[in-house]
Amino acid sequence: MKVVQPINPGGSYNIIQTVYRLSRFSGLGDQIEDTASNIALALGPIIDSALTQNAQQLGVWTRVWGPCVYQTDKDCSGKGRVSKVADNVMYVAYNAQADCYVVAVAGTNGNRDTTYNWYDTDCLDNNVSVTVPYPMGITPTNSTNPSRSNIGNVSQGAAWGTTNLLNMLDPRTNQSLQTFLGTKESSKSTLVFTGHSLGGSLSPTLARWLYPSIFDVKRWNDVFVLPTAAPTTGDQGFVNYFSGLFVPTYITGIANYGYWNQVITNVYDVVPHGWTNLMNVQPHSVQNDVVWDYVKNQSIQTLYGPLTGVFGLDANLAYGTIHPLYERVPNPNPYVRLPSQFFMPSPLPAQPADFADFMTTVGQQHIDAYDAFFGVPATVARPKVSLLSASPGAGTKVGSAAVRNIA
Repeated sequence: MKVVQPINPGGSYNIIQTVYRLSRFSGLGDQIEDTASNIALALGPIIDSALTQNAQQLGVWTRVWGPCVYQTDKDCSGKGRVSKVADNVMYVAYNAQADCYVVAVAGTNGNRDTTYNWYDTDCLDNNVSVTVPYPMGITPTNSTNPSRSNIGNVSQGAAWGTTNLLNMLDPRTNQSLQTFLGTKESSKSTLVFTGHSLGGSLSPTLARWLYPSIFDVKRWNDVFVLPTAAPTTGDQGFVNYFSGLFVPTYITGIANYGYWNQVITNVYDVVPHGWTNLMNVQPHSVQNDVVWDYVKNQSIQTLYGPLTGVFGLDANLAYGTIHPLYERVPNPNPYVRLPSQFFMPSPLPAQPADFADFMTTVGQQHIDAYDAFFGVPATVARPKVSLLSASPGAGTKVGSAAVRNIA
């Protein structure tokens, strides 16, 4: 493993805590419903305020590109459908003291208005039955692919999401991210890509697309990726291609989570189990399946312990939630997890009493457990759980919000 010194942006937080917080600020506009341009216009000052209010912890960061917002006008099949939320968001912040740029990619939009907020879950998170050649299969109109050959494959959802990001144009300068970063390249500057959940899956895909060789990376002092809570979106070829350039790296002096270029993963988070370990993986264990040992109308083992319920109701609900997602994955399963650093939450999640408990715990382990692990306040931005569309408290709405968007 490569070893590097920590970056010092000037706040009381270490660099991993800092980048994680910058990542989560990308979701601060989730509740805004408007056109993409109006959401971006409103979100900019919100991010600026968050940067200012948290300067003591983060150091002084300035928004230098974006926020840019993608908003779909069609469903996953190409038919017209209305969205009024931010389906993808990205912005770049800069810290002069560390000479560091951070590209923050938003996770699944947490807005509970499913009339308008459906694209992330339906077309990006769960769009895994088809894979796309990487990187040449991703062909945005506002960016130029610097690669000349394919090495591996990624999910259709990851390809669409990455295309959305590469097509974004800064509303002030009309520059794509690729163009903007090209103007900032310096042997003294550091560049970091980051995101949580959906953002955690898109940030490595985006970084590797933009930087296909060591010669591209060396135009900077260093280029790193910090994905958190990310589902798996590529095959072995993609994993080899990513980790061959973005080598797992340890940061001296930062205990527990001082790593670049690896997915930081809570063992009890459902999302990173997709799409490699969702169910029916042998041997059945916490490190493998989310659900296993299903006996209809009797019991079901879950990540958090067994579920039963009257007439097996809770077991059936949990199995019925996971199994349709498991069926999306091609057989044989091509997906392979990126290099990861796992952590055990403290305290460990309690055994669920029923399906509502299960869904509530899903949300807590995907969101709150990471805030606690990194030692930062709970973020205002609360994305949905990518695979199950749950969020803390959603388990109280069994049959509606807790299980919505399940195919």
